[in-house]
Amino acid sequence: MHNLRSVALCFLSVGQWIIPAAAQSTDEFRPELGIYIQQGPVLRVELIDSFSANESTHDWHGDFAVYVQTALKPVFRRELRNDPDVFRNKYLTLRAGYRYQTSLTSGHGGSENRGILELTSRYRLPWQLVISDRNRGDFRFIEGQPFSTLYRNRLRLERDVSRGWLNCTPYLYDEIFYDTRYDRWTPNRYVLGAEFPVGHVVLEPYYLRQNSSRSNPPHINAFGFKLNLYL
Repeated sequence: MHNLRSVALCFLSVGQWIIPAAAQSTDEFRPELGIYIQQGPVLRVELIDSFSANESTHDWHGDFAVYVQTALKPVFRRELRNDPDVFRNKYLTLRAGYRYQTSLTSGHGGSENRGILELTSRYRLPWQLVISDRNRGDFRFIEGQPFSTLYRNRLRLERDVSRGWLNCTPYLYDEIFYDTRYDRWTPNRYVLGAEFPVGHVVLEPYYLRQNSSRSNPPHINAFGFKLNLYL
């Protein structure tokens, strides 16, 4: 119980740290839908649609992506073998995909086609914590701009919690980006959220804070909700 309280206090303190003053920031709402189609024990197809709404300008953007993900067979979280997301218990996963991004508001912004390749490794820590390290490369074809790439590194910390009727996985992560258009590390993204499995459905509310030296305004506060369906 003492360890559980320590983990909860850690997550809450990080949550307070990543929610600074709202000066020079914009607020967004981000609904998402993920459909995961299992193709055997080590392969699946993923369809992920996400949307973002700027509460100040009422502009909407849409992201539509398809991925193929594979994993090594060894598992290290056997207590999760009945979890709908079977890839959470793999040491190493590889994912490749394509994403199309566009403005859903007439006359606001262009479109982008993006190829994606990523590798994620997971490790056990004390107190039943799990840390994952995701390295991702984005190959970007932005309308009206030359070809560019984006390197992304994400460190995520999570812990499974099971107390009576409550089963969930609170998590937090920090993701940094290197954008070749500017030859610098920008933006930096912090996320605090939780996953709640209900049968083959996982509900995922989260809060996101993004800081960027190349955006105006430079800060984004986003509240998101993702509905994950595992088939």
